[in-house]
Amino acid sequence: MGESVNRAEYCGTYDVVRADFEESVAQFGLPFEAAESCPRAHRLELVCEVNAFGQGADESHDEVRQPLHCENGDASLWRGWISPACLACRKGERTATFFVSLKCTKHCYFCFNPNQEDYEFFRTHTRDIAEELRQAHAQGAQFDCLAITGGEPCLHKPEVLEFLRCAKELYPGVHVRIYTSGDLLDDVFLNDLAAAGLDELRFSVKPQDTDGDQEELFKRMAAAVRVIPDVMVEMPVMPGEEQEMRDLLLRLDELGIRGINLLELCFPLHNEQEFKRRGFELRRKPYKVLYNYWYAGGLPIADSEAACLDLLRFSEERGLRMGVHYCSLDNKNTGQVFQQNRGFLLDDGFARSHAWLAMDEADYFLKCVKAFGEDALRVRDWLSSKEGTEAVELAEAKAFAADVLSREMPGDAQPTMEASVPQDAHFDHVAYKRVASLNDEVRHAMDNRAAFLSDLPIEDRVSFDSEVPSAVFPVAWENAVLERFPDAELAECWHVVEFDESTGPVLREVYATPLG
Repeated sequence: MGESVNRAEYCGTYDVVRADFEESVAQFGLPFEAAESCPRAHRLELVCEVNAFGQGADESHDEVRQPLHCENGDASLWRGWISPACLACRKGERTATFFVSLKCTKHCYFCFNPNQEDYEFFRTHTRDIAEELRQAHAQGAQFDCLAITGGEPCLHKPEVLEFLRCAKELYPGVHVRIYTSGDLLDDVFLNDLAAAGLDELRFSVKPQDTDGDQEELFKRMAAAVRVIPDVMVEMPVMPGEEQEMRDLLLRLDELGIRGINLLELCFPLHNEQEFKRRGFELRRKPYKVLYNYWYAGGLPIADSEAACLDLLRFSEERGLRMGVHYCSLDNKNTGQVFQQNRGFLLDDGFARSHAWLAMDEADYFLKCVKAFGEDALRVRDWLSSKEGTEAVELAEAKAFAADVLSREMPGDAQPTMEASVPQDAHFDHVAYKRVASLNDEVRHAMDNRAAFLSDLPIEDRVSFDSEVPSAVFPVAWENAVLERFPDAELAECWHVVEFDESTGPVLREVYATPLG
């Protein structure tokens, strides 16, 4: 048996890893803020504040009162309306994004495209995205949501239209969106996009200090609103520009824009002088859970989230009719976590060999609880006893009943999918229904996995790590263990599955936090 490690030491190793990471990032030239100025707990606090304000509002006023939703592990906050593509992005299931090239009409200092693989090549070369889609279809790929981004897609109008027509032919009912700066949009192309069945057009609006006069862009937005079912704006929020952003929200609402995605501004690990010139610093604790994420956007800028939350509050106070969605950097990483961990739901053999794990429906990490020190042996032995077995079986039954009740009676901050869809939407809700169906499939898979594991003998669902040492058991048993051992040193541990070509799937622990 290895040398005993207590809970504080065990969980503290992740603090050390985080500190080492932040020190290594310093080489890119942008400092971290001295202390975390906007902890993630502020997100849920805002939801409670805004929803309480809405409930107490005078209904005789004309403002539109909409609940503020806090979803996807508190990483996605929105009110009024949210694109079905944003909902699908959370899991990364049956959704894909294509680009013809990475050539662009803009030169944004915060652009992360230079981090993309083969960036220089695709600035001057193109891809046949319609043929790529045909090949994916021939190989059995299923899609509910598709996107074309860039670079600037409007530099390649024939290729965009061909892809759009191909998508609608191969995948009837598929939701297709396009990202554009709007510079090259004209009435002819807008009508062509509408005729080909484009569902959503997203304008990338840039700060005025980098983009000059926006009046011409607003005219193109107004033209798009007249022919495209859903027209959105998506943009990073710069700290210190809250008043300009409030004015922009009011203008977009007047234009009839369907919704806006407020993005957490990120430092793409280059152009540090542009960020320094504006006085920006990196956000302390940039990730909820530190990991090697695929998303190439970089690291979040301090105070960008605070500005986004302020704009959500403003949108409710002014009763804006358009949807307002804050998409945090955390929100962009959940799809990767789900995709890596989805095998736990599908592979009975892998799940059986890690029967103490469960997928958290909120953030898709695989989680368990560990007991340390002298508690490890005591907890392991008790769980194997008749008393322990009866206690954890009762705990699981209570957890299952609570889960069923929460689904049948959702709270104000977690509405059903159907309740999230505006009934006056221009389209027929097909995309929303497909996303809702996918969510139901995932939830059903989670339920099946839980039922499969609960049928296993208790001793198969407890592991003992002699190196730490620690006893490992399911999260659902936490309360039962604490009732029996109130002073036990417990920690909740989070995992992702990584694939090794020589050994297959490998479980990797990425975070541990104290319990009790």
